[in-house]
Amino acid sequence: MFSLRGQLRRVVVVSEVPPGVPGEAPSPVTSAPRAPRPFGRRTGDRTPLKIALVGVGAMGGHHARVIGNSMRARLYAVVDNDIARASAMADQIGCLATSDLEVAARCDAVVVATPTESHLDVALALLAAGRPLLIEKPLAPDLASVHAILKESEARDVPVMCGFVERFNPVIAAAMEVIEGPPVHLVALRHSPPAARIVSSVIADLLIHDLDLAVHFAAGAAVERVVSNTWTPPEAAVPEIADCTLRFSTGTLATLSASRMSQRKVRSFTVATQTQLVELDLLRQDVSVYRHVRHEQLGGPSTTYRAETVVDIPFVRHAGEPLALQFEYFLDLIEGRVDSDLERQRLLPAHAIAAQVEQG
Repeated sequence: MFSLRGQLRRVVVVSEVPPGVPGEAPSPVTSAPRAPRPFGRRTGDRTPLKIALVGVGAMGGHHARVIGNSMRARLYAVVDNDIARASAMADQIGCLATSDLEVAARCDAVVVATPTESHLDVALALLAAGRPLLIEKPLAPDLASVHAILKESEARDVPVMCGFVERFNPVIAAAMEVIEGPPVHLVALRHSPPAARIVSSVIADLLIHDLDLAVHFAAGAAVERVVSNTWTPPEAAVPEIADCTLRFSTGTLATLSASRMSQRKVRSFTVATQTQLVELDLLRQDVSVYRHVRHEQLGGPSTTYRAETVVDIPFVRHAGEPLALQFEYFLDLIEGRVDSDLERQRLLPAHAIAAQVEQG
């Protein structure tokens, strides 16, 4: 864990502000208590928000790139227990590197990309300091910890967001524009080759994305039943394959499959209504819409099945990289353009279902 020792205390700045980086290094914290800074900004305030990145692993590197490309924010500091790795990233970007979380607590907002096991402690400390958070998924390692983070966020009226990046995949918006009527069946495949570096279960790593999308396409309807099965390799600690079926209160069924034992990467999601089938390729970012016209069985030397289907391929508006769109949404959340209460409510369902799948 980072150098919290139960509360935020002395700042230990490992590297100074590099030449050309605007702003000054944060001054040490005194022993006197400090009221959290308000996270809202005045209308028309164009000063880039100072963002801290906590955790500089694989996802941390992607977040650093996205923050660096934003016109509305700048990466002020990277925080990691491995100061050599933090310094290497900071040198490339031109920002502070430190192992002390207090530096992050003095920024305008924080992106948390540490291992899932550390999310609760890091989040509670930063929320206590009044810092809006974008936390990589899952929000926390268990449902009780998820509730604790959301409760603290609500009590302090500080925005929190989870890295459900598929929400910002352009094919999701494209599909929502063409879907006619309520869905009756949702089917998702999220398969990947083995990933030795990932220590969390396939449920927390992959399946949770499609749980979130299923809730989205079901218009937030309550889940009445969850049936699931998982497979854990011999001598492994966590499941690498998870399949589940959900039944929503509206009658919609969802069949979801996640695997880290595949020979290829697949990211597909289909939405079936009574009049159409909408296929989404989340990887290639395209959408196809199928409408059945008629079918028949033809006799002759060999029996033939013939079907007529109308296929539409809607235009997908590519507004940007999903991770970048997610970050811009986070900035909107910070600045009050997004309802923070509604955002908190949208974070819980996928985590609650994931907990049921984990329990079998």
